[in-house]
This record gives sequence, C-alpha cells and structure tokens, in this order.
Amino acid sequence: MGDENNKPSMIIETSGPDMTMIADENRNDIAKQFGIYVINSSLTAVLPGVVRGGYAMGKAHLSVPEIIMIDEVPANTPLIDDFDDVHSLVDAPMGYYPVINSFLSNYKFIASLDMEALKCTKRPMTQIMNFIERSKSYEGTIDIRHHKIETDDYDSLIKVPAVAYAVEKFRLKAPGDSNAKLLLRAVRLITLYYRKKDEFEARMAYAEYKEQDQACRELFLVLKQTWNGIVPHRVGDKVSLKIGDAQRISNGERDIMVFLANLYKAKSKFTKKNNILIIDEVFDYLDDANLMAAQFYITRMIKEFREDGKNIFPIILSHLNPDYYNQHYSFKDLKVYYLRPLPHPHASDNMMKLLRKRKELSRAAGAGAEEDISKYMLHFYKDYTKNMSGYIGDCPVQWADINSFKRYCMGHLDAYLNNNAYDTLAVCVALREIIESRVYAQLQTEERRNEFLNKHGTSDKLEYAEEQGVDVPEIYYLLGNIYNDPMHVDNKSNKLITQTLYSRMENNTIRGMIKNVKDNVI
Repeated sequence: MGDENNKPSMIIETSGPDMTMIADENRNDIAKQFGIYVINSSLTAVLPGVVRGGYAMGKAHLSVPEIIMIDEVPANTPLIDDFDDVHSLVDAPMGYYPVINSFLSNYKFIASLDMEALKCTKRPMTQIMNFIERSKSYEGTIDIRHHKIETDDYDSLIKVPAVAYAVEKFRLKAPGDSNAKLLLRAVRLITLYYRKKDEFEARMAYAEYKEQDQACRELFLVLKQTWNGIVPHRVGDKVSLKIGDAQRISNGERDIMVFLANLYKAKSKFTKKNNILIIDEVFDYLDDANLMAAQFYITRMIKEFREDGKNIFPIILSHLNPDYYNQHYSFKDLKVYYLRPLPHPHASDNMMKLLRKRKELSRAAGAGAEEDISKYMLHFYKDYTKNMSGYIGDCPVQWADINSFKRYCMGHLDAYLNNNAYDTLAVCVALREIIESRVYAQLQTEERRNEFLNKHGTSDKLEYAEEQGVDVPEIYYLLGNIYNDPMHVDNKSNKLITQTLYSRMENNTIRGMIKNVKDNVI
C-alpha cells in the first residue's frame, strides 16, 4: 500500500521440534532452511534509443531481459588417470586393474560424484595403499587374482566409506561386473582424487556445466521452434536466453520460454533438501495449451526432486478466480488459499442448510420437494402463499412464510450495496428475484407467464422470454455466474464456491452492476 510502516513478515511452521522459522526485516530463518526462487513476468517497456530535441524518436516496445541460465562456464580441464605409472603396474597383466577412462569422460558420471564422499582420511588411505602393494604380488591369471581379491580383500576394504561409495557408483554403470572389478575401479578413482584433487574438482565442475547445458537444450527442444530460432546460446562464459523484442514471437511462445528458462535456472539454485518455488502471476496469461505445458514441466520437476530425495513446494500467486484453477489445472493435490482477509461471512449457515435440504429432498424418490424449494424460494413466483414448514428442515421457522424469506434476502442485498456485512447467497436469491420478476412482468399473456414460471433455470427463463419478444438486458446474462453457480453447492465444494462468490461480489464493478439492476438503471 506504499506505507513503509507496514512491515513485511512471514512465519513457516513445519513438523518436528523447534521448526518455527521467521523472516522479517531483522532475520531470515526461512532462507537458511529452504532454497527459494521466484519466477515472475520479466516484460519491460523499452524506449527508442534516438533522442532529438529532448524527445525520444520512434516507437517504444516490450522487451524481455536476457535470462542468464548458467552463470559461468568453467574451464575444460583434462583429467588423466596415471594409476599404472604411479604404482608401477606396467608389467601387470592387461586388465588386472580395469581402466576408468570411459567413466572419466562420461559427464553424467563425473557430475554425479560427491566430492565429500570420495575423501579419505590418512588411516583408510594407508589401508588402500597397502592393498595396492599387496595386490601387485598376486600371481596367476587375471581371474585367479580377482578371485583372491574377492576372498581376501573385498570385505575389509568395502568397510571404508569412500570405497563403498565408489563401488556403488560403478555398480550402477556396470551392474554385471564382479566385486573385484568394481573394487579395483573404486581404488583407481579414489587414489586419483587423492593425487589430483584440484584437477578432479575442476573436471567435475566442467562436467556439471555440460550436464546443465545438455539439460537446458533438451528442455527447449520439446518446444516448437519459433520462426526465428530463439534458443539458449553460449556467449562468453555464460549460457543465456535472449528474446529481446517481445513482439518477434507470440505471447504464448514468449511466456512459456521465459517460464522454462526460469524453471531451469531455479533447479540450479535449489541445493537444499527443501525448496520453495514461487510463480508470480505467470500462469494468469498463458493460453490453454501453454498452461498445460507449464504444468507438465512443474510436475516433472517435482518428480525429479523426489527421485533425488528433495522436496519442492510450488506456490502459484494469482489474482484469478479459483474456478479457473479447477477448470484448467490438473495438479493432483492443488490447494487454494485466499490471502485477502474476509470482512464478511461467505454465506449464512441457514442459507447453506436450505440448499442442502433442497439437494437432500431431490434424492428422495417422488418427493417433488426440490421443485418446491427452487420454485417458490430460490426463484421468482407469482404466488407466495404456500407454507414451506414441511420442506425447510432446520432453517428458521419464519422462512416457512416465503415473503419473510424474500425480505431476508432483499435486506442482505441492501446491506451488500451499502458495504455492510451480508449473506452472499441471500444476495444471489434477491438478485435473481429482481431479474425474473421484471422479465415476467413484460410477458403479454397469462399462458406465456405460466410457461416462463415452469422453466427450470434463470437462463432458460430469459431465453424463453426473448423468444416471446421481450428485450432482455445483456446485464441479466452477464450476472448469471453470480446468481446461478452458488445455488448448486454441495458438501464437497461449499467452501470453494462461496469463497469464489465472495471474491466476485467484492469486485467494485460487479457491485456497481448489481446496483444498476436493483435501481433499474440498465
């Protein structure tokens, strides 16, 4: 609200002891526990660069700033395994110690290594070195030597954490190899890291870059190529996506490419176990196809994080009505929250009881009561002398007098228009009463009026009236989502529908439209 006295603050509570985290102007516990990345619209207005006489000449245009997807391209440092020379194994049978050159050139394998897991303290490294010297004295064919290693050495060496880690990494790549081969490869890898730590870590950094670059390009390959081939490019020591003038491509292509670029960048920033991805109004402007695509990328990202033992919590900020999310979003576990405080109730318990009673009675075979509640109470009717005490269940007894019920609804319509506390569902009934009664009055014959009353829904009634020559104002149709949808709530969706109704009715334009209908200024 532009008021610096409004101090932002956030609190996150998670399961477990002492897991209340606070972020405000003085501290940020949340950032210590969660990786956080925000994706928002990056469109900016760019003025023409030519200025004459103090005025910019030419047309301004919308532009998308360059998105840096990989901040730095590390040096391609070679890593050479000199194990045979260092340990004087040049005279050993070829293949005794299986080479690992193919693994060292495999970017995915190198990038997947954990440097901490490869480290050895002095004692286990001495154990490894003693084994290397001992293995040089083994005789016989390679199979005989390998069998001796599996019999005499494997069980003791596998207890070294670095050895166990390296063995399992190789096992994933070569599941058919014997324990001896896996162990000997692990020894080569660990001792190489021990001898050439700097070169090894530089190679890992380059491998991680190559994997990121490949993943980045694969991500964009699934997109239909734009007519001007906008894809990530390496420029200098960075990889970035440059769109520039946003008018060069369609809005849908632009939005999904920017979203993908930021989604990829977010993945590289999420190094913690728990991560929060905030998507700020990006989805509000995607067309249906690109909206589906964006959801696919998010669900795939969630799956990848789970496979890596990480959690990711996507938070989508939007000003759209939740109805839109129910219709267009396919997330299995979507939760909708309202950030705006609700100064008035959504709907009274009594109105909810009435709608549930109607639904309950409609299920009773041959009851016919659903028609009575709808016909006399929720729609306009020409005669309100019927007593409803046998139909309304636990609703207020005075509502058995339909006129009393209608007065209740009209009173809440006035409260709504005067910005006082109001019952949203009662306002809907009052609005429907006004619209239907006015259209009814314009029908010329009693036969047509009775036919109008026998139509089930307000939209059917209005369409029938138009067929009979009544000029039905367009605003009556436009307000249909206000007075129709909420009348069909059930136990599963009460809260969502009434909150949705409230968010619609709090719109100043909607309030003005309803006032115009009441005042008959249309």
